[in-house]
Amino acid sequence: MQFLMSHSRDWDELQHVWAEWRRNTGRRNGDLYEQLVDLTNHAARLNNFTDASAYWQFPYESPNFRQEVDDVWEQIKPLYTLLHAYVRRRLREAYGPERISRSAPIPAHVLGDMWGQSWSGIVPLTLPYPGKTLVDVTPEMIQQGYTPLSVFQLAEEFFVSMNMSAMPPDFWQLSVLEQPPERHIHCQPSAWDFCNKHDYRIKMCAHADQKDLVTAHHEMAHVQYFLAYRNLPKVFRDGANPGFHEAIGETVALSVSSPRHLQTLGLVQRSVDDTAHDMNFLFTQAMDKLAFLPFALVMDRWRWDVFTGDIRKEQYNCHWWRLREQYQGVKPPVLRSELDFDPGSKYHIPANIPYIRSVASITPVIIRTHNL
Repeated sequence: MQFLMSHSRDWDELQHVWAEWRRNTGRRNGDLYEQLVDLTNHAARLNNFTDASAYWQFPYESPNFRQEVDDVWEQIKPLYTLLHAYVRRRLREAYGPERISRSAPIPAHVLGDMWGQSWSGIVPLTLPYPGKTLVDVTPEMIQQGYTPLSVFQLAEEFFVSMNMSAMPPDFWQLSVLEQPPERHIHCQPSAWDFCNKHDYRIKMCAHADQKDLVTAHHEMAHVQYFLAYRNLPKVFRDGANPGFHEAIGETVALSVSSPRHLQTLGLVQRSVDDTAHDMNFLFTQAMDKLAFLPFALVMDRWRWDVFTGDIRKEQYNCHWWRLREQYQGVKPPVLRSELDFDPGSKYHIPANIPYIRSVASITPVIIRTHNL
């Protein structure tokens, strides 16, 4: 499904898939979600919070967290507005002015992703310098004989070169770095602190490719953070807030994925030190990280309003699309109503997983990229 959304350029096909996904997911759990809201609020009140929005915001230790989130967004919004205008123009060229208006929100189904949360799928359609090949070191990694183990060894060298810690012996003995041949495991990359000051692990089914090279550095950044606070009392062994760990991982990932660093590693054999390559690299970063930020804001902005009771069930879908247009500048490709429950088509909504941590993790990446 995701492959089709990122690779198809057929307007009608994308529209059909977009609408059917929501008909078969979100629409089916609207009634159940109202019950989930009641239960989540009840749990929050049992913990002496006014509602679940206050419960979710508590770890950030700010009495004005919602205002601070908006203040950060206002700093980044001008850059996002430029990206949005550029992408809309390129989509207008591809699909025609009768489908993409020069001033209206972008229809959500042509952004290369089922939810419009990442625009990486339409990078080939919008790249500023299409004649310049994007850096892909996967063939060179294969040529040089990289393995999942050597990918993580390279990540360790990156941190050691900055005078950080080498991985403890238990890390190499107990981590799962590739799919075990004798059994199938869930392969979502994750880092683990077993809280005994020596057992730290990563679980990941890594491959010798560029994507997993960057992810390995990201996950090992979590372990470096574990090591940094391992001698503190247990109550202090955690991130500064739910987004801080991810912010460190994302910042490291940005450094590792830069064309210049990959050239330093000997994985890029030709010069990439020119404006066209730099612009293409920064653009691809923006299409993933910057485009994601307003979507992440909407995810929790919507739920905060629902938890506080400012938005009732009969306003769920309307408010969702009001926020999507306000923050993202996107609109549904087909008519929607309160019979639909489009927020419920995104896993994290029915699973009740907070999303604002993603804003905290990506914001420093965006600011750094903007300053390059």
